[in-house]
Amino acid sequence: MSNANTVTGTVANVIRHGHTVYGNPIMSVALVVSQIDGTPASSESLVTVRISDNASLVYGIENPEYRDEPHTFALTRAGRISHIVR
Repeated sequence: MSNANTVTGTVANVIRHGHTVYGNPIMSVALVVSQIDGTPASSESLVTVRISDNASLVYGIENPEYRDEPHTFALTRAGRISHIVR
């Protein structure tokens, strides 16, 4: 997923790494990827992506809606999830 701007998939697992200096959780998610930049992935694969530090998404990423249906996530230049694309 190098240089990708968006990734679409469902959350398979959430990994907690600790907290930022502001007290917000640091998390990564294992995504079952179905699309990268709007193009269907060659095969559904499990990819672990870190969520940007202090992103509000960490507070809702464990909700069932992210496991039940695919969402499109915007990626930073560093390859971290920054927010959900609506």
